Amino acid sequence: MRTTGTPGAPALSPLGRRIAFASGGRLWTVYVDGTVLHQVTAGTPRAHAPTWAPTGTALAYAAGPRGARHLYRVTADGGIPVQLTFSRASDEDPAWSALNRIAFVRRGDIFTIAAEGGAKAQRLTRGKREDGEPAWSPDGRWIAFTRAGRSHREVYVKPLDGGRIRRLTFSAHGAVSPTWSPDGRSIAVALRDDRGRRTVYVVRRDGRRLRRVGSSTANPRALDWRATGFDPVIAAAGDISCDPASASFNGGLGTATRCAELAVSNTLLRMDLSAVLALGDTQYEDGRLSKFTASFDPTWGRLKALIRPVPGNHEYRTPGAGGYFDYFNGDRNDGPAGVRGLGYYSFDVGRWHLVALNSECANGPSAAGAPSCAVGSPQERWLRADLAAHPAACTLAFFHHPLLASGLGRRNDGVIPIWQALADGGADVVLGGHDHGYERFAPMTATGAPDPARGLREFVVGTGGKSLRRARWHAPNTQFRQNGAPGVLELTLHPTGYGWRFVSALNGAALDAGSSACH
Repeated sequence: MRTTGTPGAPALSPLGRRIAFASGGRLWTVYVDGTVLHQVTAGTPRAHAPTWAPTGTALAYAAGPRGARHLYRVTADGGIPVQLTFSRASDEDPAWSALNRIAFVRRGDIFTIAAEGGAKAQRLTRGKREDGEPAWSPDGRWIAFTRAGRSHREVYVKPLDGGRIRRLTFSAHGAVSPTWSPDGRSIAVALRDDRGRRTVYVVRRDGRRLRRVGSSTANPRALDWRATGFDPVIAAAGDISCDPASASFNGGLGTATRCAELAVSNTLLRMDLSAVLALGDTQYEDGRLSKFTASFDPTWGRLKALIRPVPGNHEYRTPGAGGYFDYFNGDRNDGPAGVRGLGYYSFDVGRWHLVALNSECANGPSAAGAPSCAVGSPQERWLRADLAAHPAACTLAFFHHPLLASGLGRRNDGVIPIWQALADGGADVVLGGHDHGYERFAPMTATGAPDPARGLREFVVGTGGKSLRRARWHAPNTQFRQNGAPGVLELTLHPTGYGWRFVSALNGAALDAGSSACH
């Protein structure tokens, strides 16, 4: 996919992992490494000047012809836009605050409106001079903006508690594009020189300590300043894309609870993610490459650059899971899905070590062509060696077949050897699918016995879109289960622990949430 027109008006997401921008009258998002380019809006009216919601799940923007624009809000996956303002005046330059208000420019003054819309806009500035480029402080309690003088613009700040407006810059040729530091103490601005070129300066919120931090040779514009060092966030689900021949496929739209891979992938597109874990049975019914192309690729495939997959039993209905390896690795022997024919590999996300395993060996007769996971097998020996070589404080493993799941009816003894290797290596979390529901377990041993001190916590996330399944028994150690909504497990990977949320693809609600320390 390529954008149309010339990209402009970039805005970094709250976690700093994505950039929203306008190009060709449409809004787009892209990860900062250039991957996962996604078109958010289409058609008319022409979109301009995106700004992120504090949650990173939505954008506000101005749309329409010059001189007759209104404000709109849209979810970051590209939902139906909602119009927020209806004034006869033109509304420009929206900025979304941490307190969920949107500032914008109308007739040369700064106004604000609730992000939900509906209420009357409130005026923040008033006067004969033209104000523009509003920018909120990180806590949403101050606003910076530019104000026109006789020959050029300067930067001002105003507290929202009713305090007075303060002028920050006294330049010879004008200041533009104010943006706040992550701690809210300073503001970066672009000052013009006598040739009209811009240089980045930083000034304290009280107007003191103006200092130059850039070169005029770059001639920067549209500044944005975001914090770095956030803990990585990943998302996971398995049992994903239904067969294109399914009666519920519905041209790729699916239904609320069957063939819902589009809705689930839209949920992923609203998140700032470091990786997406696809927990097997990524493509039904037999994992042929043609079915991947028709069903998985237009939905979850929009995030392909972020996906780290493992195979499930349905991939192996094609000999050697050939369609699976063809889709994720192309014609390479090794790639995002691991070595062709093996499918196990490891990588790091932040300070966490992640291990992808091939559990098809635990699925009985359909395991032809899959590597063994028995004690002493090459995969089990590789796993033990990998864990010994990566003694991270926190370790997560993911594979398709869970040890316990209430929708399957019994313990899966076939995965005990790899569970035991993970337990011996000090792993913390195991993710699986296969059971078409979401379930969270208390920490347990490789045989399913409770072990709050050294046990592994299992999450079963078979809710990637294909279908949902009722419970067949009450599995030991289960703490929470739901089978009413497709969705994804979101994990925030802290240096010594993790937080989790199961996010419904039906309404974006968090149906389960919590946190835990690593061993």
